[in-house]
Amino acid sequence: MHDGRRLSAGYALALVGVALLLGACVTPYDDREIEAVRDYIVAAQLEEVESIRYFQQLSYRVINDQFVTVPTRTGDYLVEFARLCRELREMKFRPDMVDYRDDTRRIRARFDTIRGCRIEKIYAITEAQREEIEEIGDAPGDEIYLPEDDDN
Repeated sequence: MHDGRRLSAGYALALVGVALLLGACVTPYDDREIEAVRDYIVAAQLEEVESIRYFQQLSYRVINDQFVTVPTRTGDYLVEFARLCRELREMKFRPDMVDYRDDTRRIRARFDTIRGCRIEKIYAITEAQREEIEEIGDAPGDEIYLPEDDDN
């Protein structure tokens, strides 16, 4: 019976280890990615704007839990949230994800929300900058490697 308890304790320890490992896998974005986007903002000297005007339904692409890019007919934008916005990854809508906007065709920094997360800053970006920012989170090795034929 003593050995059974030892197995149970070992089993419990193994389960805790697996849970910690899975917990690490659940968070797809880390602080380094967020800091890399912030560094990009400074290095590229992105211009901060007060609001974005959009003409169709607002669409965005998640960069990480702190940033999204927003394409519009008049240009592209980088949006930074006031806090980590894990709601961006949620598939099911919850009541706390309701967006607050005074204008149905404009989102404003410091006042409006996306998925219930308050927008802290908005930066105007070019299409090329948007593409660069969207690739910041791609770790080396995430790309698909297709070997070339070396029949020489």
